[in-house]
Amino acid sequence: MSESETDLHSKIKELEAAVHELEKDLIHDKLTGLKTRAFFEEEARIYFDIAVNAEDRGTRRRQWFGFKNVSFIFFDIDHFKQVNDTYGHDAGDEALKAVADTIRMSVREGDTAARFGGEEIALTLVGATERDAEHKAEDIRRQIENIKFGKYPELKLTISAGVASAEQGSTIEDILKRADKALYNAKGSGRNKVVAYSSIS
Repeated sequence: MSESETDLHSKIKELEAAVHELEKDLIHDKLTGLKTRAFFEEEARIYFDIAVNAEDRGTRRRQWFGFKNVSFIFFDIDHFKQVNDTYGHDAGDEALKAVADTIRMSVREGDTAARFGGEEIALTLVGATERDAEHKAEDIRRQIENIKFGKYPELKLTISAGVASAEQGSTIEDILKRADKALYNAKGSGRNKVVAYSSIS
């Protein structure tokens, strides 16, 4: 291989590495390492279609993927602005990463946790009923309450959560709005709690 060919080969490798990093950045949130909102919404649409609409095309697709339910949880860190105002933005970033790590380590491979925006995190639970998702959200809520911060011993975090599950006759937009409405209800009725959409509808 000539020197010019070697140089070209090296530049191609550098370009491939740069493209790989770009793809990673498009899929993952830089601060938390969670998936991005765009990735979450696209994947949620696919899973919803499998869970709800597979019946319209026969059962083969559903049997192949092995699930017929999918549920969604929206989490929001309570009073997050106060964390930033009281302890500074570095502490806010640390708090957000701690919540993200707790959620990520609490779910199965195949489930998707994403930073939906600001301090809001969305979670897809494949094959889970609303009740399953409610229990998972409650487990995560309790774990968040017990996070300890070495640099900020007085810092205590809580989260609110809204849960909704896919239903026949609905759209993915309907279900995500229901999860958001349930979250809004949790925040409006005292925070640090989990609310399922079925309990308010």
